[in-house]
Order: sequence, then structure tokens, then C-alpha cells
Amino acid sequence: MSDFDIVVRGGTLFDGESPEPRQADVAIRDDRIAAVGDLRDAHAGRVIDASNRRVAPGFIDIHTHSDISALFHPPMESMLSQGVTTQVVGNCSLSLGLATSDDVFAFEKRWLGVHGVKITWDTFEGHLRRVEETGIGTNYAMLAGQGTLRKRVIGLDSRPPTPEELEAMKALLHDCFEQGAWGLSSGLEYTPSGYADVEELAELCRVVAGHGGFYASHLRNEGDHLIEAVNEALEVGERAGVPVQLSHHKAEGRRNWGKVRETLALVEDARARGLDVQLDQYPYTAFQTAMSVQFLPAWANAGDNDAVLARLTDPDQRRAVLEDIRCNHADWDDLGPDSLWHQVEIGACRSQRELQGRTIGEIARERGQNPIEVVLDIIVQERNFVSAINFAISEEDIATVMRHPLTMVGSDAVGTAPRGRLAEDRVHPRSYGTFPRVLGRYVRELGVLKEGEAIRKMTSMPADRMGLHDRGRLAPGMMADLVVYDPRTIADTATFAQPHSLSRGVEVVILNGRVAWEHGAVTGVLAGRVLRRPVA
Repeated sequence: MSDFDIVVRGGTLFDGESPEPRQADVAIRDDRIAAVGDLRDAHAGRVIDASNRRVAPGFIDIHTHSDISALFHPPMESMLSQGVTTQVVGNCSLSLGLATSDDVFAFEKRWLGVHGVKITWDTFEGHLRRVEETGIGTNYAMLAGQGTLRKRVIGLDSRPPTPEELEAMKALLHDCFEQGAWGLSSGLEYTPSGYADVEELAELCRVVAGHGGFYASHLRNEGDHLIEAVNEALEVGERAGVPVQLSHHKAEGRRNWGKVRETLALVEDARARGLDVQLDQYPYTAFQTAMSVQFLPAWANAGDNDAVLARLTDPDQRRAVLEDIRCNHADWDDLGPDSLWHQVEIGACRSQRELQGRTIGEIARERGQNPIEVVLDIIVQERNFVSAINFAISEEDIATVMRHPLTMVGSDAVGTAPRGRLAEDRVHPRSYGTFPRVLGRYVRELGVLKEGEAIRKMTSMPADRMGLHDRGRLAPGMMADLVVYDPRTIADTATFAQPHSLSRGVEVVILNGRVAWEHGAVTGVLAGRVLRRPVA
């Protein structure tokens, strides 16, 4: 008879908490860690040799969008390949758990429909059950999306809620927490999330606080008005008495580089006043989101997709859009050597795949057009389903934010795979490389972080933010989520030119006591679980 199901033997262990490693074996029985220490004499059904390797808790990705892909790519291959065992989904106000089959969710249905998935649920719990029935390759913890919540109650109207509508949103949010939500996310650069003011957000966050959750905010602005946007998020947190998570923290645009030193000071001041505020970050110098969000004025994105496209095809309205852009961004007409447009690449562009990876500057010169006109044309041609990759983040800022003790790692990615239809979209390389990139580039090569601190930012720190008391650490009684990796070789291989490339160095991933990744591939075991926050 075996003492244990699995023993991971001979590795150098980072337990997720201590900055220093130690030599120790880890024994697993069923889905939990049964023992940690010198287990050379223990018997097990399987022994994994971790000699010259690191053993760490499974990485917890505090910020993903894999609710988009969970139902058409359950294995979550790109996530497992980088050591992620738990994903927090429903970020940036966009939560499929709150979507329904109603017409107002046409955009969400379009994401899923191309892969043959339909929205068949009408409750948060209904979505979670659907994921459980399908199976999932990583643990799956969902936030309620404030923008999706607003759509359900108010639709796409740009106005404050009536008292009755506000109460309806609060009641629906309460139901989400009763059904397992871990927090509330906002995406204030997006429609309709950005229609909410501080008072509306604070009212919703009082519900969150009452359930012991947290508020994760994609700020209203991450560039010219970054300081004001951080202050807004802190004000919401202080009004509501709710913990605040500043999502994918950065300063966009060269003229804003260095502002993160000011925002980190604001965070520290808020902490000194008693507010629980933390940050997350991905380690890349480019961001990727919808082209319309990046380049259209906010008013031009109002309403549904047809309304946006109507503004860009009606001559008078299009002229007004162009005038607004030029008034606020005089330099955007420029195609000189320092032009922004040489730093903006087309991302996912499904009806014109030949444009993916090309810069707006290249396309504008080729077409003999003004670059702003090119942007508007592509949005229209793609029916507003096109993203752009913008190289607008400073390496120095990345290191500054990464070093801060309140920053954890979050990919802002969607789980995907390097083959078939999934490989056709030009995704951000963070989908494949975030966690290995931190350990390879920023720990081993650049020394921005020490290895133990990096592991803490990937494990116990997000676990504590979530209130996941049985994950994020290697200790007896904890859930058996483990990563075995080679510290000499771990690295990201995905690039912006070739984003669908698996990282190297992650050798074994154990999830809820079962081997989910080994020999450079998923094992076929969907070992993930839907994690519901206990009802407060």
C-alpha cells in the first residue's frame, strides 16, 4: 500500500511565503498536500523527480479574461503551460457570468458564436454550472462585471441609474455573491461601465464590502489622466470601505512615463489612511484592446455596435469624430519618424488576416491615406471587432511597478492554444508568457526581483487578496496545486510577431492533486474546479 498518491522529491521549494528556498519533498494524498519535508523513505503511487528544479505553489493569475474562452477551450493550454493553476476571470467589467441571450449582449454572443458556443444561462450560478459541466483545465474564480451588470439593468444608456435601477443592480450583485462571486470589476474605459460615476460605483461596492469581496478596477484612464483615475478608484474604495485592486497598472504614452512613481505614492498614502489597496501588472511594453476604445472619443463609442458604426459611416458624424480626435490629439495626423502610428499594430482582425501584425503607419503609407482615416476605415470594415497592439509602456515603469511590494502578477490574458482556429487571432504574448517571463527575464536576467519575492507575487499574495485560504502556499492541508520548473531555462518564447508559442521551463503542473501538464503538453485531465466564494 502506498503512503501517498504522489511525492515530488528532491526539489528546491519556495513555499509562496518565505523569500528563501529550502530543500524539501512534497507529498500529496487525494487533492491535498499531506506532508512537506524529508520524505525520502515515503512510498507513493508515483514519484516525480524534482532534482535541480524549483517546486512552488501553482500560480494564481489575479487578472484574466478566460471566461471568454472557457467553454470553447476548456484545457486552458496556454495558461497551464506557464504554471497557472487558478484564474480570476470576469475582469475589466466584462463578466460572461452576468450575460444573457438578450440582444443587448450581442457583442458577448459574437465572441462565443464564432466558436459554436451559445449563452444558455441567465444567472451567475447558471454560468458556473455550465463551466463545471463542460470541465475546465484550471481553477476558475469569477468576478461580477460592473459593465455587464449595468447592461442587464440599464442597457447601453449613457445616464445615471434611477433609484429603482440602482437598487436592482445592487440586488443582482448581492445574488452574484450568494452564488459564488469573489468581487466586482469595473472597466471604466469601456461602454457602458464608464457611464458610472463615483457615487454609483461606491453604492455597488458597499454591497461588495458587505460580502467580504474586493473591487478590481480597470481605471477610467491609463494615460494623460492616470493620476485622476487612480484617485477616483481610491475614492470609491474609501467611500465604500472595500479593498481596491488597481488592474494591469501602467502609464500609457511616452509623455506619461514616470507617472507610476506618483501613482504608487498615492497608493501608499491611501494605505497609510487605512485603505486596503494593491495592484497587478503584466511584464510587457505593449497593451492590447479594441481599436475603437483606444482611438475613438468616448462619445463616439456610445450605444450599441450599430450606433458606433453609424457614426463612422455617416459623413457629418464621421467629420465630427475626426474633428474631435484632431482637437485632442494634434500629433495623430503625423506619419513622421516619431509617429505614434509606427508603434500601433493590428491585433485580431478576422476578415482581413493579412493586416494582423502590420502597423497603422505601414498601412497608411501603402494606401496613401491619413492614419486616422485608416483607423476609422478598419473599424468599419471589421464591424468594430478589431484590436490593436500599442507599444506605449516604459521598461523602466515596468520595473518600478514590479518592485513595489503591493504589486502582484496578472496576465490580462485569455486562455488559448497554438493550433486550429484559436491560433488564427493575433493575440498578446501575455497569454503564453507572463509568468515565465517574470521568472526568466525579470528575475534571472535583469535581477528586478528576487525569485522568492516573484513567487510570492504569483501565489500567496493573490491568494490573500482573494481570500483563498487553502491555495497559494505549500503546506500540509493546502490544496495540491504545484508547479515544478527549471530556474535555468524558464522563459517566455511568445513574441508579438509569433504570439502562439508555449513557454519553456515549466515541467510539471499538478492541479487538485492530479498531473495536468507534463512533457510540454496538457495531459488531457481537466483537473480544474469552479471556485465559489463562501457566502459571508
